Amino acid sequence: MKRILFALLLIALPLAAQEAKKEDEKITAQSAAPWVQKLFLLKYADPAKVADLLRVFNASVSLNSDMHALAVKTTPGPSMAAIEEAIQRLDVPSAASKNIEMTAYLLIGGETAGTEPSAMPKELDGVVAQLKNAFAFKSYRLLDILALRTRVGQRASNSSLGRPIQVDMGTSSAPPTTQFRINSAGIGSDETTVRIDGLNLQSRIPVATSGQGQFVYQDVGLQADVDIKQGQKVVIGRVSVAESALFLVLTAQVVN
Repeated sequence: MKRILFALLLIALPLAAQEAKKEDEKITAQSAAPWVQKLFLLKYADPAKVADLLRVFNASVSLNSDMHALAVKTTPGPSMAAIEEAIQRLDVPSAASKNIEMTAYLLIGGETAGTEPSAMPKELDGVVAQLKNAFAFKSYRLLDILALRTRVGQRASNSSLGRPIQVDMGTSSAPPTTQFRINSAGIGSDETTVRIDGLNLQSRIPVATSGQGQFVYQDVGLQADVDIKQGQKVVIGRVSVAESALFLVLTAQVVN
């Protein structure tokens, strides 16, 4: 019995050695395979972002942002084919930067009846109706309108002088000042929403003092990250200003 087992072992050892040799030869052939290189000229997508995504492949990627180009080096076979398919899917018109237009309306809610009812834009009628249902202020008037246009993923800012505020009967203040900025704007995955990160509103609002026709400035601010439906007017926030309140109403739209 021992002789039979020994004989079988003598037969198996050469076979195992042959299989190991074949596997070593296969690995050596793969490692010695020549690299193939290909240059891709992108039309729409950001080369840096595409290069970062291509790191999942067994490839070396060099980029030139000025020429909108990628140089890819990998082994021949399915790897390069997969990279070509990935680039075709990524380099499409929807990947190009789009513009986003925002309009910020600053409204003042107060305890006295407004003296400029016609100053409120007609498109804000629905928003004012909602505010009247939610808050006890007797009147709402437009303080300022700021327009902002930016590309997807970029910062933007704007500043403005608003409408003077009445501090006494027949006496108006100097105009308020406002700075509106965002860190970035993007398009939601459903392409119907606009995502705004790092929204920051800073205003200096004149407030009446006890002296006739006198006023002081009150600094107020509002920060938020928001998602809003394109074309809808949304009340982003409220900040107190003496006995009144400042409301920020924002609308955004993706444009070509």
